[in-house]
Amino acid sequence: MSDPAGLVRMLNQIAANVAHHPHDQAVAEIAAHLRSSWAPAMRAELFAYLDGGGLDLTPLAAAAAEELRAATTRWSPA
Repeated sequence: MSDPAGLVRMLNQIAANVAHHPHDQAVAEIAAHLRSSWAPAMRAELFAYLDGGGLDLTPLAAAAAEELRAATTRWSPA
């Protein structure tokens, strides 16, 4: 895996931009943005970072990343 610092910084910034929304709404908005705007390779790198603990993600960013991973897992072709 390459250095995930750039992805972490971007995701934390996205989370900061929607932090004024109710938590569940913010999580859904962030996950939708990542799904539509981040390339599959970027999302895969994010998931690998989560597997390593995801320590530098804000709680809101981490929740959105986990939601995205759950949605990706639910909709992955068999």
